Amino acid sequence: MLALITTIENKDDRYKATQIYKLYRGTMLYIANSILHEPHLAEDAVSEAFIRIIDNLEKIDTIDDHKTRAFVVIIVRNISLDLLRRQNRNQTKPLEDYMGYSEYNEPVFDDIAARDACDKIAKSIARLNKNYSDILYLKMELEHSNKEIAKILGISQENVKMRLSRARKAVKKQLQKEGDFYGRQGTK
Repeated sequence: MLALITTIENKDDRYKATQIYKLYRGTMLYIANSILHEPHLAEDAVSEAFIRIIDNLEKIDTIDDHKTRAFVVIIVRNISLDLLRRQNRNQTKPLEDYMGYSEYNEPVFDDIAARDACDKIAKSIARLNKNYSDILYLKMELEHSNKEIAKILGISQENVKMRLSRARKAVKKQLQKEGDFYGRQGTK
C-alpha cells in the first residue's frame, strides 16, 4: 500500500494518504475481516478501499475526525460486502449478520424541540437498511454530490438517485407511522 502512496504526486496529498493509512488501517482490516472472515480477502478489500479513498482525498479535511472515520468505514464495508457477494453468489445470508458498526455523534442544540426532532429523525435513519442510511450520511452529513457518491460506492448515479429517493421516503414513512411527521397523524 505504501508503494501506491508514493505514486501520489502532490506532497500534501501524499502526507494525508499516509496519515489516513496509518490511523485507519487497523480499523479497515478489522471491519473487512469481520465481514469476509478470510485475512487475504480482507487485505484485498482494504487495498481496494484505500484506492477509492485516495481518489477522494480532496473531500477529507481533517484526518482524525468522526466524519473521516465514518467515510473510511462506509467504503471498506461496502467493498467487503461486494467481495462477499461475489464469493458467495449461491449462498444467501442476511446482511444483518455482517453489520456491527454504527456511529452516531449527538449534535449540540439549544432548542429542546429541535433536539427532539433530530433525535427522532436520527433514530428513524438508524433503523433503515444500511444502503439507505449510508447514502443519506454521504449526501447530507458529508455533502458529497451524487457523482461522488456513485464513485465511492461503486454504483451508477441513477442508482444513487434511486437510493436517495427511497431512503427519504422510508424515513418519511417511519415518521408518519410514528405520528412524528409535521402535519400528519400516525397510523398505527
